[in-house]
Amino acid sequence: MDYRANIIRVALLSLSLSAAGLSGSDANAANPTTNTNTISDATSNPGAQHRAFPDVNLPEPANGEHAIGLLGDKLPDVAAAYEMTTSEFAKLIRTDKTVWLDRRAHIFYVEVEAPTELAESDPGGEIQTALNEVETFSLNSRPGAPRTIFLDFDGHTTTGTAWNSSNNVTTINSPAYNTDGTSASFTQLELDRIYLMWQQVAEDFAPFNVNVTTQEPSPDKITRTTSSDQTFGTRVIITQDNFANCGCGGFAYLRIFDDYGSNGDYYKPAFVFNSSVVGAGEAITHEAGHNLGLSHDGQSDGTSYYQGHGSGATGWAPIMGVGYYRELVQWSKGEYPQANQQQDDIQVIQNYGAPLMLDDHGDSIANASALSETPNGDTTTLDGNGLIRRRDDMDMFSFTAGAGSFTLNISPSAVSPNLDILAQLYNSSGTLIASNNPSSSLPAAISGSFASGGEYYLKVDGTGKGELSTGYSDYGSLGWYTINGSVQNDGNLQSPTAAVSVGYVPGYAPITAFFNGSASTDDIGITDYSWNFGDGGVGSGVSPSHEYLAPGVYNVTLTVTDTDNLTDSDTLAISVVNRSPIAIANADSYSGTAPHSVQFYSTGSKDQDDLGTITYAWLFGDGNGSTSANPSHLYAAQGTYTPSLTVTDNLGVQDSVTLSDISISPPAYLDQYAQGEILGSGTVGGNYTDTFDNSSAQTIRERESGGRKSSRYSYLLHTWLFNVSSGNTVTIHLNAWMTGSSDSDQMRFSYSVNGADYVEFTRVQNTDNVGLKSFFMPQGSSGDVRIRVEDTNHTPGRRGLDTVYIQQLYISSETLLDGDVPATPSMQTATPISSSQIDIAWTETSENESGFNIERSTDQSSWSSAGSVGANVTTFSDSGLLAGTTYYYRISAFNGYGSSLESNTVSATTDAASPISLTATGRKVKGIKHIDLQWYQYPDVDIYFDNADAVTFSAESSEPYGYDLNTGLKGGGNHSIQVCNAGGGDCSEVVTVIF
Repeated sequence: MDYRANIIRVALLSLSLSAAGLSGSDANAANPTTNTNTISDATSNPGAQHRAFPDVNLPEPANGEHAIGLLGDKLPDVAAAYEMTTSEFAKLIRTDKTVWLDRRAHIFYVEVEAPTELAESDPGGEIQTALNEVETFSLNSRPGAPRTIFLDFDGHTTTGTAWNSSNNVTTINSPAYNTDGTSASFTQLELDRIYLMWQQVAEDFAPFNVNVTTQEPSPDKITRTTSSDQTFGTRVIITQDNFANCGCGGFAYLRIFDDYGSNGDYYKPAFVFNSSVVGAGEAITHEAGHNLGLSHDGQSDGTSYYQGHGSGATGWAPIMGVGYYRELVQWSKGEYPQANQQQDDIQVIQNYGAPLMLDDHGDSIANASALSETPNGDTTTLDGNGLIRRRDDMDMFSFTAGAGSFTLNISPSAVSPNLDILAQLYNSSGTLIASNNPSSSLPAAISGSFASGGEYYLKVDGTGKGELSTGYSDYGSLGWYTINGSVQNDGNLQSPTAAVSVGYVPGYAPITAFFNGSASTDDIGITDYSWNFGDGGVGSGVSPSHEYLAPGVYNVTLTVTDTDNLTDSDTLAISVVNRSPIAIANADSYSGTAPHSVQFYSTGSKDQDDLGTITYAWLFGDGNGSTSANPSHLYAAQGTYTPSLTVTDNLGVQDSVTLSDISISPPAYLDQYAQGEILGSGTVGGNYTDTFDNSSAQTIRERESGGRKSSRYSYLLHTWLFNVSSGNTVTIHLNAWMTGSSDSDQMRFSYSVNGADYVEFTRVQNTDNVGLKSFFMPQGSSGDVRIRVEDTNHTPGRRGLDTVYIQQLYISSETLLDGDVPATPSMQTATPISSSQIDIAWTETSENESGFNIERSTDQSSWSSAGSVGANVTTFSDSGLLAGTTYYYRISAFNGYGSSLESNTVSATTDAASPISLTATGRKVKGIKHIDLQWYQYPDVDIYFDNADAVTFSAESSEPYGYDLNTGLKGGGNHSIQVCNAGGGDCSEVVTVIF
């Protein structure tokens, strides 16, 4: 699939990044020891909220209006699966040309590629990481996290995925990341760039409990096996495009990060084809963002990618736009000018698999974290670090200082930071005494002189800049930061030390825990014990108790205060066991005839915890589902379906039950109408729904080709899409006519089953509405059926614009029960007519057939359909055959109850190919029909016109031989022409010329 013609290319600028001062030992800088890999306090239940995806089979990947046309009446179902309204989904596809649908109607994005002039600059200048190859491919931003984003730089083999299917490639062998033209090993420059790209992506995903790694993970870190599997992730391959030839910067599927089961890895990995630090680094996060459910941040004027605004360190762009222009690239919720959508990136990422980190530091003086204090002569050095994980997160730190000068420096990540820092300084009374947030840079610094010694507090917060039209809010101002500073020694002031212990028996709620803070110490004396029990409850005193009423993990914090108003805190976790929910499901019936409605019940399903709740996720086995407790569902087609119910409690624990199979029999009679159409060429009036009944008609009018006027011709092509159920008889019903043609054109109708070659079943040349006609398809035809109409005359100069009218078009499947199938017919003769045609005849032996199916074979082993005819017909002409080839034929009779056995076999051999190759082209001269003949082999020939007596003609002396046959006739009609070697012998095939 060549996507290049459909991608709007954007000119992108280079960007200088900074990582001065980093060395190999800094590789763990993104892993401060104060952080823990615990599940977010924000609810994250990946997969539970997913709708069942509808069963869709498109003929090809598509985007824009073409994709919408192919979806047809499946558009609302696919939109709902992506949790959009139909109009929202259609708008997304129409306005963003990088959005594609694969054959199953799953969304994937094909990105514009980074420009070749994008500078290969390192952040902030030259960086020497000193990391060797082993160290470079052992980088982990958060080891042990339950989610993984694997940055695959060293090559990968991809098999059995949607990418293989869409590109018809069994095995995709992606080469390793390579910028110097050699692939034998990685250069130090390539290793440095890999490190920088890893740092960029790690900073982007810092708020989430996700390990961004360059180290090949075990398969279970990527693959999600069931909905209860909480360890999974995705792979992003940074490589060269050697299979899709997309001319793009990469591609990725939408919202597949938390897919499980058979789809667990089918829509992974994502691919990045950019190679620069900026181009590839930004693209990796961008593609992973698509996997996590994020769409493009564009503008309402049709721009697919917003390129940002501003300049310098605070020049801003959204991650899901294009980040090559600006230095500050953040998650967004569409607050910039003319935003095309207001998708809440942070929430969507949580919804589809990546939970937020727990808060690492308190946000008030009461629960402030103490900075590390290291005495250094007359001064004390302060150190600390932390993470701003969402816009309402702020971190409070405490420290003691003596009177005199001080400095405090708060810095974001050294490589591609996302955090714009606001620093605020408070005294022991909680009064703000200083703050800093430079307007043109991201770090913050506060310095001055304390008038007196004591306890002070530093608050770190993410902030925005100015107006949204020229700046940004604090929404995406998230990420790591470090604190360092220097204060005067505090003399004899000494903070207390908090120590908490607990006594309780782990079990199911409710449980009572008994806490003890008596081990806390201070040099003078503790005046206050303040408890936060983690469930919203608080307490005081040395040894309180607390009852927990619901399951969960609760972080309990004790803060102690001494007589100097200095504080310290200690934290521990309390676990209250969660009982698994119970899923019970039943149905009111397990068999029926389509369409058949089934009522499902979840009676008895429950959460075993007193305060727990459950949600319901039904899968009906036909691609549809429901979140109702007791849904009903209509099975529209025959088949055997296996429904199931999954219940999920409020803590994400699930239980599932599978019901017995539901068997749906086909209806006796089923009329099936087009579900979509492919607009080929011509002017279309109405749409495919106008072919459903005889109250209206869809029209297709020919268009004129390009080129010189004398070479132009008129033509049309249009295709209707059907999903057909099998039956004992499958019949096309058509009512169509056309305008009177000035160039003897006809309209050819043909069908294709499941991608097979098209088979012509009728030609329309009538100009009146002659009513509905029926045409049998081969017995058992089912699945993806397409019916195509096209004109037959593309002769240069034939420019009349004809119109075809289609008033009714549908396909019926008939399956009757408890009746008699026809008797087996008797095959009689097979007679060769020419080098490409054999006529067969048989004897009818039944009186109850609907028609006959004719099969052919060249080896009596592999049989294929040659065609079908109606009742009481006993002959058939099989054309389009190979010359000099023996064909075997057999026949069976069919009706709504089934088919007879196959008949006896007859055979015939087509004539040898004629050495005379004849072409005939019709034209008119002053209304008189002329036919231009051209042939090879014999200069002297007999010309047979409409089977009349031959006219002997001696041609010129060189091939090809030619003759202008003046018929002397006017008007339209068809004429047959054949030429034979003069006096007898070889003859050409009969050629038909249509006027």
